[in-house]
Amino acid sequence: MKKFILNILIAINVVVILGMLVTGFADLIDPRSWPIMATGGYAFPMFALANLGMIVVWMFVSKKHLLVPFVGYVICYVPMTQYLPVHASSDPPLGALKIMTYNTWGFANQHEHPMDISIEEARKQMLRYIADEDCHIVCIQEAAYTPTIQKEIDTIFGGKMPYIDTCKVAAGTMLMLMSKYPIVKHEKVKFESKGNLSTAFFLDVNGKELIVLNNHLETNNFSVEEKEQFGDIVKGGIGGSGMKAESKFVLKKLGAAAAIRASQADAVANYVRMHKGRSMIVCGDFNDIPISYARRTIAKGLTDCYISTAMGPGFTYHRNAMYVRIDNVMCTDDLEPTGFFVDKKCNLSDHYPVIGWVKWHGR
Repeated sequence: MKKFILNILIAINVVVILGMLVTGFADLIDPRSWPIMATGGYAFPMFALANLGMIVVWMFVSKKHLLVPFVGYVICYVPMTQYLPVHASSDPPLGALKIMTYNTWGFANQHEHPMDISIEEARKQMLRYIADEDCHIVCIQEAAYTPTIQKEIDTIFGGKMPYIDTCKVAAGTMLMLMSKYPIVKHEKVKFESKGNLSTAFFLDVNGKELIVLNNHLETNNFSVEEKEQFGDIVKGGIGGSGMKAESKFVLKKLGAAAAIRASQADAVANYVRMHKGRSMIVCGDFNDIPISYARRTIAKGLTDCYISTAMGPGFTYHRNAMYVRIDNVMCTDDLEPTGFFVDKKCNLSDHYPVIGWVKWHGR
């Protein structure tokens, strides 16, 4: 009987590890061909936690079988580090550039504020937060830029960020770059989208060119009600056939958006390759998780600053029980990242910013 139970537990653990493998490497699947399968990365944390549960089980049942779940973590080392990087904090080196990427939701122009304050006051609080961080470069997605906002920036920043440039699609989002260094020009990355875009801003950093490629890729297009339904699924508030129907709907919608993002990610990756040998920071709201075709495609040949220097899962989106890291900073190999983290001090957007430092090697 004991042998039978051991065999059952081994089989369960093997199934869990297979689940980790399939979902952990789902970013290898092109969502244009297999849209639902490509969303498998969303399930990876559940399998990783289940494998942790098996460690607890083996501690009580058979310690010699602890090797089984540990082997699972070893063979899934890459997706584990993508979701859960583990690096000790370190001080930024002298001369490093402090970078922030932040989807500001129209500078806090959201439907419902977490505090009882006006939209105008929320916007000013957010601008004060950004000013207090005193970054060298701030990449903003879902920006808003009006004469009123420019006056507020002039007052709140006091000239600390003298260079501002924006780029917008006619019926969609605006990207903004705030910089302590001159912005020489900008150019759009060419891809089809009604409301999203990627733009390269060319900076002169003390005589050295730095390209900052700011991105806001295709959203998952969930309505407010659909986000609430997703939250109910995560919390277990929908059961039975309702859970099955809602889950299927969510997967279809995620897959459809991932398929659109795939072409956008290809375009961004091609732009990076066309500028190979030039210093570049690639950042923004990718609207996709760490295990995704979009992130993997763009990250190829770049250093993912969060994965290589941060500690913990670093959820950047935090509304309706949708806690995921979809905001990224990457850099070319002539730049060294240090101390990237997700800052939760300001919660006036549905995103938290990602902040850290980069420095040219040998400078």
